Amino acid sequence: MIPIRWASDLHLDLADDGAIESLHAALRRGPSVPVILTGDLSTAPRLVADLLDLAAAAGAPLWYVLGNHDHYHGSVGTVRDAVIALSETHPSIQWLPPAGVVALDAETALVGIDGWADGRAGHPLTTPLVLNDDRLIAEVAAQPDRLSKLAVKRALADADAGRLATLLERAAPEFRRIVVATHVPPFVEALPASGRLSRPEWHPLLVAGATGTTLRRFAAAHPEHQLTVLAGHSHAAREVSLLPNLHVRVAPARYGAPSVAAITL
Repeated sequence: MIPIRWASDLHLDLADDGAIESLHAALRRGPSVPVILTGDLSTAPRLVADLLDLAAAAGAPLWYVLGNHDHYHGSVGTVRDAVIALSETHPSIQWLPPAGVVALDAETALVGIDGWADGRAGHPLTTPLVLNDDRLIAEVAAQPDRLSKLAVKRALADADAGRLATLLERAAPEFRRIVVATHVPPFVEALPASGRLSRPEWHPLLVAGATGTTLRRFAAAHPEHQLTVLAGHSHAAREVSLLPNLHVRVAPARYGAPSVAAITL
């Protein structure tokens, strides 16, 4: 078993100074083991500063993927440029997609992609629900209508899914167990089974269909490998097995109360 610390949907832009200090204190008290963050840390203008503060408190390698909120008040392009530059100056803080295959132990690899809700679950053009992505992420906000905005999100989702397929195939020859960090849950089954988030109108906004397709395909083709997916986005704790070798865990979260959990993989 591999000990790590895992946090998702910290939304530090919505937390007061006391809540952030409590999070940092928890990181300082915890074991010196890798920290995995599955997106929505804060927003574009403060993302790098927040990552630096988290890494300083953790005193351990920090591996992360980006969530949709991490691009708010900015753009996908500028945020990616910023986090790549950060990784060059601070090697212990790594955005997972370009980090490639990370060895956690002799049998276990970590890979990661951001993942985007791509409207492939449910009916994206008729749902009455809309996320702030449509007005707060530059590449999406620039589009004139709902269909064009969806096309941007699907292009991002498909690029991530293609990257994930490559990472999984690179990891497979050497590692029997693969941990996949991503932001958006890749399956409807990973959403709550009851309550408002279980309603179909939420599905287009809460599921990364392209990611799910890649994971199912790899798991079916590699039954000897075990896949564990760590995700966030819905703020609703959930654990589900899609196949005998494909398990998904979604982290709970609450605005204004960022927290980190010690888990084993």
